[in-house]
Amino acid sequence: MEDNVSTMASEPVAAYSMTSYNDVMDYMHSIHISREDKEKVAKRLTIEVSQPALAEAYERIDHLSTLPKDWDGHGALPISYKVLRNIKRVLMLSQNSDWEHWMIAPDTNATLCIESKTTGAVISLGAYEYSYFAKIDGVRYGESHIDFDPESFLELMRRF
Repeated sequence: MEDNVSTMASEPVAAYSMTSYNDVMDYMHSIHISREDKEKVAKRLTIEVSQPALAEAYERIDHLSTLPKDWDGHGALPISYKVLRNIKRVLMLSQNSDWEHWMIAPDTNATLCIESKTTGAVISLGAYEYSYFAKIDGVRYGESHIDFDPESFLELMRRF
């Protein structure tokens, strides 16, 4: 009996022009995976095709989730599963424009640091809370130990 995986891998793949969710779904329905997986992959492909800044943020988070213990050579901890879950919740609510000027970096204490390329604002995201600091036009903004909520986190990003 032939293995289904090797049969599926040998099937020809048609080239699809993917510029919308419908294009991606047409492609997804041509391959043999579960409906749930098709919907997840279609959403991700749609983002990658039509929203490059958001796709880059997803890609960065995927990379950061693979960092091992001592990733910096000085005892850094891997990014916490709860922190990764939190940032993914923010990503699911956000738009491409929300990520156009933000950089995502790991912090040595298992958290993430998100910094604006334009304003210099920095948000530190932990497992249960976040903090931020910004100095814009000589005015300092900041707060520590804010309970994590994806909507309020995204609102803060949009503010800076």
